[in-house]
Amino acid sequence: MIFRWLKRRRELSMRVSAEAETMIALLGDGAYYEARSRALAAERRQPHDPYWAMVRGEIARRTRGDHVDTATRYLEPDGCIKVWPRGQGVEGRE
Repeated sequence: MIFRWLKRRRELSMRVSAEAETMIALLGDGAYYEARSRALAAERRQPHDPYWAMVRGEIARRTRGDHVDTATRYLEPDGCIKVWPRGQGVEGRE
């Protein structure tokens, strides 16, 4: 019985991961907002179905909540994002 539960949980996790990856690839920045709207709609239809809420959480985790679009993140060779102090810009652009 516990093994069946673990298997279902693992399968759900894999589906959530695949859905998040697909939405990020197709929608980029809008993936989180689309997943959020789907999660809200699903909550109205079936209050105890966590699938879209889990997808929304996975997208939020993968995009790191730094509010930089996916294309910009992948332009940096190491994947990091340069954060400028507030009120300062790039030299020569002030």
